[in-house]
Amino acid sequence: MKPVRYFLSMLLTGVLVLVGVQALAATPTIKAGSTCTKLGTKTTSNALTYTCIKSGKKLVWSAGVPVAPAAPQSGDDLVLTTPSYVPTPPAGGTDEYRCFLLNPKFKSTTFLKSVSITPDNLMVSHHGILYRLTSNNVAAAQSLDAQTSEAGWPCFGDTGISGATAFSPAAPSSWISFWAPGGNFKSYPAGTGMQLAAGDQFILQSHFMVMPGHSSSELKASMKVGLNFATNTVAELKTMLIAAPIEVPCGANESGPLCNRDAAIADLVKRTSDKAAVQEAGLLLFCGKNPAKPVPSATSDCSQRVNSPIKIYGATPHMHQLGKTITITYTNGATGNTTVMSSRPQWNFDNQRTDWLTTPISAVAGDSVTVTCTYDVGLRQLLPLYKNLSPNYVVWGEGTRDEMCLAIVNYTN
Repeated sequence: MKPVRYFLSMLLTGVLVLVGVQALAATPTIKAGSTCTKLGTKTTSNALTYTCIKSGKKLVWSAGVPVAPAAPQSGDDLVLTTPSYVPTPPAGGTDEYRCFLLNPKFKSTTFLKSVSITPDNLMVSHHGILYRLTSNNVAAAQSLDAQTSEAGWPCFGDTGISGATAFSPAAPSSWISFWAPGGNFKSYPAGTGMQLAAGDQFILQSHFMVMPGHSSSELKASMKVGLNFATNTVAELKTMLIAAPIEVPCGANESGPLCNRDAAIADLVKRTSDKAAVQEAGLLLFCGKNPAKPVPSATSDCSQRVNSPIKIYGATPHMHQLGKTITITYTNGATGNTTVMSSRPQWNFDNQRTDWLTTPISAVAGDSVTVTCTYDVGLRQLLPLYKNLSPNYVVWGEGTRDEMCLAIVNYTN
């Protein structure tokens, strides 16, 4: 099942990041940006530590930090590490995407049964995506790496290689695994694994977010990738990405030049890359909406039809800071029955885990998978990220202040 048509894969270049269903806890759930009462107070919720900070005239909970970020598992068969790097976002932006080439030196076909990606600096690390790089495209990646004196190369949205995109498994690079806050370890379901061939390498795309006021020594960051290999042949696990267009207007009490959609997209291009100008139009078209007449809404959705038999093992949702809820559902085309594969009735950016299904879903042609997201621009009044920033009309974008509505679905043929 191809996630998108080829011509759209060239447009829809940015994606990331990622989450799973949480059981409802007996204690109250803390959410970044919600009100707290005593400055400096710390509390733990869902394995995350929150600090009561001052934002404007209000006291709010900070973004959650994992209580103890897990190091690569002690039994890792191989650990690869990116070079240390000090991110330098484009002028006017806070985000930089940087790709690093990692060589596992595979001599034969290898199946990964688990992957852990561990950042060493949570102050600037937003997410990391591990891509498979086919052996015949290694030279292209090495050429990109050699174009700058610093480690790695710029890669907003994808790996930067011509023809590469996260949306197409047939492209020069394809999605293997990812890290996002609260979800660094991916152990694949029994009997499945990610397949790599002799000579294949990895690209680790690192998304850095830099807030003003920090020294270079505080910003330096790297990531470790821990790999475990299957001892025999397993079913090849694949990844499809379902992305919904986003058309969230400014709130009733907000105003400013970037509340104009065209101005907001021009600002997004300046802060990220030229690709941003066509991403939203491509998503609108692919998801059956009219790019010429986008409809402002706090809800985003997109459905993708299954074209051939597949077995779905799990799903991960992903949004950014203005996310309110997200749901990923499977619909049986013959009966119309719907199964919720992943749901976040209260989105928490700092707890992004994959939901593996207890019983895999056997999907056939005519079935579909849908991602639905809702947003709350009122959160801009609570979160430190938006302090001193003009409110903006929100579309799909790769910056942390932009938004995504993404379902990451793992399946086998």
